[in-house]
Amino acid sequence: MEERRQRLGNSICAFHTKLDTMMEGIENVNLSLWPVEEEDWPLNPHLDEDPNGCQTISPEHMSIFMPSSLQIADMHRLGLATMVSQELELRQGQANDALEGLRLALGHKSLLFRTKVRVLLQGE
Repeated sequence: MEERRQRLGNSICAFHTKLDTMMEGIENVNLSLWPVEEEDWPLNPHLDEDPNGCQTISPEHMSIFMPSSLQIADMHRLGLATMVSQELELRQGQANDALEGLRLALGHKSLLFRTKVRVLLQGE
């Protein structure tokens, strides 16, 4: 589990490094991100201690900088409206893929019920 958390943290850091390269030349200081409500977090498990005793944020609770995480005024100021719409399309596609996976799993369970469980119940 710790290895997966470390890989996730490395992936997030690599993503942010690429993002810094892509946004080079764009004024990105004083950006206003949508606030994260503290009550949304469980009772502080997002703070870990590394071997040196320093507190760090666990990778599964790290913020990922995406265009949708910016305030609307900053999106327009930086000219990221097109990127925001592309992110929305990506998220909708991911949601549709997840729903399709659920449909397939439910169909498979239904088939198993019809072929296995009903046959067993009728045989009794």
